[in-house]
Amino acid sequence: MVAWILTLTSIATVSAHTNGASAIHEVKSVDAPTASLKITKDPTGGFNVQVVTSKFVWRPEMASMQYVVGEGHAHVYLDGRKIMRIYNGWFHLNTFQFATRSGEQLVSIELVGNDHAPYTIQGVPIGAEALVDVAADEVGPKDPDTWKPIAIGAIVATSLLLILLISRTYKRKRSQG
Repeated sequence: MVAWILTLTSIATVSAHTNGASAIHEVKSVDAPTASLKITKDPTGGFNVQVVTSKFVWRPEMASMQYVVGEGHAHVYLDGRKIMRIYNGWFHLNTFQFATRSGEQLVSIELVGNDHAPYTIQGVPIGAEALVDVAADEVGPKDPDTWKPIAIGAIVATSLLLILLISRTYKRKRSQG
């Protein structure tokens, strides 16, 4: 398997999902935080992502609290869908959990304040983005109902094995007594 690294820097145009935030944090270009992504394929599936920032302090303990200039966390998107928040510069992109299809997909992060409002320059959210190529065998089932027959089968098989074990134990004790 070939591992690859992709690095994109600068202020990338990412969707401005505020997720309930009632404001944006407009900053001057000279004072603006920056972000870039370094993405490597994880041999066990998915991708390991490093978010490299400058002029930005990760403050997980302040999430959903009052805005403080230069502090916050990031929102992560896969193909335009918000999939998680991150509170430091590393995360694992579990494609089996989050990808809905195989092929090239856009991973983007948006730097946000403690209050979840995005940092922007002239209305454009500050973040970074990169393309990842998701393998077909790393995409979870589209319909959660596809897991029901497997789960039911596992429960039935486990129950039958338990009954068999109890039955044999009972017969053994009965024959010894």
